[in-house]
Formats: sequence, structure tokens, C-alpha cells
Amino acid sequence: MASMTESELGRVLLTHRGVQWIIGTKDDPYALLLRTASDDPHRLGELIRERGPLYWSSAEAWVTAHHDVAAAALDDPRLSFRHPDADAPAAEDGGEQREPMPWEVPALREILPFDEMFLTAGRADCVRVRELLEPLLGAEALERRRPAADRALRGALAAAGAEFDLRADIADVFATGLVREILGVPEEDHDRFAALARGGAGALDAMVCSPHLRTAHELITSVDGMGSLLTELIARRREQPGGNLVSALLAAAPEDEVRSVCTLLALVGSELAANVFCAAVEALLDHPGVWRQLCENPALAPAVVEETLRYAPPVRLVPLYAHEDLELAGTAVPAGSQVVVALEAALRDPAVRAEPAVFDPAAERSGRQRVFSVFSEGLPTSLLAPLVRLLADSGLRALSAEAPGLRRTGPVLRRLRSGVTGAVLEFPAAR
Repeated sequence: MASMTESELGRVLLTHRGVQWIIGTKDDPYALLLRTASDDPHRLGELIRERGPLYWSSAEAWVTAHHDVAAAALDDPRLSFRHPDADAPAAEDGGEQREPMPWEVPALREILPFDEMFLTAGRADCVRVRELLEPLLGAEALERRRPAADRALRGALAAAGAEFDLRADIADVFATGLVREILGVPEEDHDRFAALARGGAGALDAMVCSPHLRTAHELITSVDGMGSLLTELIARRREQPGGNLVSALLAAAPEDEVRSVCTLLALVGSELAANVFCAAVEALLDHPGVWRQLCENPALAPAVVEETLRYAPPVRLVPLYAHEDLELAGTAVPAGSQVVVALEAALRDPAVRAEPAVFDPAAERSGRQRVFSVFSEGLPTSLLAPLVRLLADSGLRALSAEAPGLRRTGPVLRRLRSGVTGAVLEFPAAR
């Protein structure tokens, strides 16, 4: 990545998009999801499920939208965000590197800075780091931050006025503010932190959906800038340790890992929290009866958050790699293969839930329906689960109390090339 010129990076990204476009012309539903070629991703999920429990996409991945197969894949220790090539010993070539052939195009994981964001960590490392984070970032620890989260949301609402963009003026301000506080970013770096967090949005999308050059450049710049900010913060905590997250991690992990984990929290954590909050509000406004129930009884917020994680999860596609030969849904999956869980479609599988397209926080799960998400143990995103849930829960409680008359004032717009997250870009609203 470091040796690529901007024109070379643009050519590689354009080649990836071109391949996805060509595959989509063959009506491959997974390729169509990747290129975000439809306003109805739910229909594409249904078409993936119709291909069978596990189908081979022309995009060179095994894909599933079946609930039980998705759950098995997310739980399988042989499947990981980390590509097996990342742990392979370097080839001995006498110190000479072979010039790549013109038709050889590097994978997105090879040209974008996912390593620096802990997004390529293996399952064992994810479990180990989550245990390190538990005392300061677990559900019980974060619960103590609920009053601060509530004040932050109310403060953002007060500053936004009567008409606002729920995403930019509320969700982003709220989410990045709390993450910044957890990391202990000094006040003089608050604006810098917020700008870098905005530029890093779309990292999860870029793992499988080739971004435009400008988006890729913003991502690379933001990861680099956040790394510099955190390097300064780490140096400060080495001199002045305390009861904070960075100090706790430094006592048990090398500095490079501390920086990458904190970058994950800063860029991906704030993005997922804002996405879940916006998705929950959008679903509630589409179902005014449920919104009224929440306004009358804020204790319903946790159930609304969990239903949002099923109905409109913050991650639609979960890319995994097989680290050894395995069998999934009766199909042989060779080592090195990519297995993609179409998570949103799997969570709407009619085989395990009646009326899966209905947003109903009070619905009871059937015996077969398992709770799974992008926060499954062993995935890098599992580190973010308590943070995302707290932010969404606190945000909904405060919003329903402060703005019971909330309404949309225009269409909700989504970010381009966001086939993984379906992230909201603009959400005009008023109270």
C-alpha cells in the first residue's frame, strides 16, 4: 500500500469495481449486493437464499443467507476475518521480488489499512483482547457511563435546534464524543479526533466493496492520522498511567496492538454505534405505534436495540476466510476460500421467524432462532458490542424523552458503495 501511487491505487480500485459490475450482469445476487446496484437489498438477500444453503458466487466466494448455516459459520473457529496468507511465512526468493503481471490485481486487504484497525485479527487474538477490555469496556463497566451518555445526547439535541440532520448533528456527535471520552483524548485534540472519525467511516464497506478513490484516500489518511493521535496519547499514558482504557491495555499488550485496537474503537466503534442508532430511529418512525410505546416506556429501549440488530443490522455482509479444509452445509470448503455470511438476509430467514420483514421488538423467538450478529465471539467487531449497545440504548431513551414528536423532513440517504453497512449519510429530521 505504501509504495502505490494514487493513480495505481485508483486503477486497482476501478478494476475491482469493474469486475463486480461484470459479474452483476450475470444476475449474481451477491455481486449485485457488492456493487449496491439495487434499492431493494432485501430482495437480493432472498435471491441468495434461493441459491441454496451455500452457493458459489462468481465473485469467488461461498455465500449463505440461511439462518442455521450463517450461525454455524460465525461460530466456526476455522473461519476468521483474517486471511490465512497473513500468517504464511514469506517466500524465499534470494532477495528479489517478482514483478507482478499486468493482469494481477492485489486484493483490497492488501492495499487498504485494515491491519492498522485490528480488522484482520484472528479469533484467538480477538478473544484475548476482549478479555483485556472487559474491566473497562464490558457491559458492566460501560453502564457506569450511562449518565454521561445521556447528557451527551441531550446536549447534542439542544445544540442541534428544532431541525437537524440526525446522522451528522446527533448520532456522529454523540458516538464520537463518548468514544473520545473512553479513550481519554485531551480537549485540544477533540476536533481533530472527530474529523478523523468522519474520514474513517466506510472501513467495513471497503473490506468487500471497492471504494471510490476519494473514499479510499480519506480512509487511508484517517487511519494514518488516528494512528499519530493515538501514538501521542499512548506516550502520554506511559508517563502518566491511570485507570483508563489505554493504560490498562499498555500493561498487557504491545504498543502496536494497543494502537490498532484503539483505532478500531475510534473509527469502527463510533461508526457502528451511529449506524445502529440511526437504523433504530428509522425503523421506529416507520412504525409509529412502537415509537409511541418507547416514548411512554423508555425501558423498552434494550428490546428495540436488539430488534434493530436483527431487522437492520449495522453489518449486512460478514466476510470470513477458511483456515483449513472444512465442510459447511454439506459442502466442502477448501482452505483459503472466502465464506460470506449475508447477515441481514439470514436474520430475515422465514424458516425461523414468522413475518421476518416486520419490525417487532416484542416478538418471541422460535426455538430454532439463534441470537447471532457481527458481534459474535472471535470477530474483531465483537470488541465493540457493549459500546454499540450502550450508545444506541442511551440515545433512544434520551431522544424519546426530548423529542417525542420527532419526524422526518426528507428522505433518508445512504452512503455510496456501502453494501456492507448500508450506512445512513443524511437523515433530515425535526421535533
